[in-house]
Amino acid sequence: MELYSYSLKLIDPLFFAREGISGAFTPPYLHATALNHAFAWAMGKSREDQSYFMTDSKGGRNTPHYESSLIDKDFYLTPGRLSGPPSYYTEMVKGDGDKTIQVGYGAAKINNIQVGKNEVLKAYRIYSLSPESVFEGYFYSKINLDKLPKLIRLGSFRGMAIFEANGPLKIIGKEKQKYCDHPVDPLICKVIRGIPASMLPYPVVDQALIEDVLEIRRFGQRVFVASLPEEKTARVKPIKHSTSVIL
Repeated sequence: MELYSYSLKLIDPLFFAREGISGAFTPPYLHATALNHAFAWAMGKSREDQSYFMTDSKGGRNTPHYESSLIDKDFYLTPGRLSGPPSYYTEMVKGDGDKTIQVGYGAAKINNIQVGKNEVLKAYRIYSLSPESVFEGYFYSKINLDKLPKLIRLGSFRGMAIFEANGPLKIIGKEKQKYCDHPVDPLICKVIRGIPASMLPYPVVDQALIEDVLEIRRFGQRVFVASLPEEKTARVKPIKHSTSVIL
């Protein structure tokens, strides 16, 4: 695969919750699970066994149907990090739990308990990232640049973002146990230490020291990018016997 850097510039506001919709701030990271499934949908490569929408036939929520973010043999996007400080604005929405806006009448249910004869107004304050915000990361691909999607949809409300890949980047060599220039998926990379960012369906790790990296140059400086496991089905286990283990 060729290695590229990527940027995602928001056209619409972006909101997704760490755990629930009530009073939630959108974190300044994009999970690799969301990015790779959104990219697959934009490429017309969606798969039933790798559902992008985390719901089941009975309406259950937040039940992932995938093992990790490595879902396609032709591409992989690392988790993204917001470029610069976050710019938030507040919206009030009517919702139910962590679901999107719903319209309904009659008795309401709170924690699966019916309350009253009339619907209870459930209004929540959400903090979305503003349009023009930019996320950055790295992108492995076997696909020609002219065949990549220009727009993808992200977040609870499927807002649009402009996707741009730059490269291919020249790989200088392979290294061991270096700090990465980007957040990583701990189910793809063997993380030794780092700072976990709380996100669904599991944390990503920033400032991560990982076992296997590729060395590139960025603005004349040495930079390290997480290398991918050789097999798609590879699943990383945490390193034992270390006080800095994160999983």
